[in-house]
Amino acid sequence: KLTVRDLLQAKGKRKLVLTTAFDAWTARAAEAAGVDMILAWGSNLEHSKWVVDTVRSGAPNTLIGSGLPSTGAYSSEAEALRLAGELRSAGTDIIYCSGLVPEKFAALARQKYPCAGHVGYLPVQNTWFGGPRAVGKTWDEAVQVYNDTVALHKAGCIAVEMECVPARVAAEITKRVNILTFSMGSGPDCDGQFLFSSDLLGTNMGHYPRHSITYTRMLDSAT
Repeated sequence: KLTVRDLLQAKGKRKLVLTTAFDAWTARAAEAAGVDMILAWGSNLEHSKWVVDTVRSGAPNTLIGSGLPSTGAYSSEAEALRLAGELRSAGTDIIYCSGLVPEKFAALARQKYPCAGHVGYLPVQNTWFGGPRAVGKTWDEAVQVYNDTVALHKAGCIAVEMECVPARVAAEITKRVNILTFSMGSGPDCDGQFLFSSDLLGTNMGHYPRHSITYTRMLDSAT
């Protein structure tokens, strides 16, 4: 099982691989394939704890990240700490949150919670972006993505998911920061590649993003 220290030492040496899992079968397959980190979450805290426990049963030797539930996580540092503690007790290795401000990440980092933030396009703030789109095509936006990454690093985050950032911008930021960058549609030059298992396995019932890579279509084989 990799440790957070192992992840940090991989920067610049090899590419990390991340995917999602919400059941033991998918988690077992991800671990067998050599995935470095699995993200698992539910609709609320209790559901997330159940999902993490289920995923852990399928992938006992893989790092698991889980997001703080949006309800409560943004209200106060104390509540964010409580939720993080619950998730760690359930078996979460890395606390992941989209849209949490650096100040609350700093409170978690002071208590030695390994945390991963989110920059570029943030689905939780979809309406402010005018819908899903690339973020960083203009000079101002590219600088903002860089500044957001630096702010999360200063707050104590070990990594950021970089979503829908132009590849050249993501590559340049990755070179300039010590924090790990995980590409979600942000090109091949980040420290890691993150793809949803539903896209990888062809079980996505909705829109396949342009950056997704589908290796098999399990829904087709099941019919």
